[in-house]
Amino acid sequence: MGLARYRAEVSRQKQEAILKAALNAFLEQGYDRTTIDQIAQQAEVSTATLYKHFPSKADLFGGIMAQVWRTDRINAKPISLKLSPRNALIEIGQEYAQLLTNPTIQALFRVIIAEAPRFPELGTELYHRGKEPFLKRLHLYLEAQVAAGHLAIDDIAIATRQFLGMINDIIFWPRFLIMDLQLDENEIEHVILNAVETFLARYAINP
Repeated sequence: MGLARYRAEVSRQKQEAILKAALNAFLEQGYDRTTIDQIAQQAEVSTATLYKHFPSKADLFGGIMAQVWRTDRINAKPISLKLSPRNALIEIGQEYAQLLTNPTIQALFRVIIAEAPRFPELGTELYHRGKEPFLKRLHLYLEAQVAAGHLAIDDIAIATRQFLGMINDIIFWPRFLIMDLQLDENEIEHVILNAVETFLARYAINP
């Protein structure tokens, strides 16, 4: 391994350690009570090294959101235009549902809900580092399908949110009100398929 690759790998490992330490601290103590010094100590790096990777605590929280939402994978994997709208929507719906049922994402949302009034930047980081890439990916696919004449959508941004909203409104948000609410795989799949059929009934040119 060359020197440049070695340094890049060391940097990556340090960043991973920082994100892991920060995630644990935020979930255990909350955003407000967690300090940069605590995170650096837990990650076994200097505060200077931590700030080199993440200039602020908000950036650090954003890095966690990008990691748990798999933003890098989402950006690197556009939805195949060879897929029919039905199959593509099922695929994106299944991916989205898998993310929303991730216990880490649910726990981080609880942190945001609890602390957002004092730290509005948390909501900003959630959107830009987590949800926005997911929305853009679906938006681009729908845009291409409209151009190809398979879908008729006047407002693609709204349609994108409508589709994802039909999923998270049932399998995600109720968990914040009903603590022991559980949906099995068959129930989740039922939600996804119904969202797909509803969406296509509204927007498909030949449903």
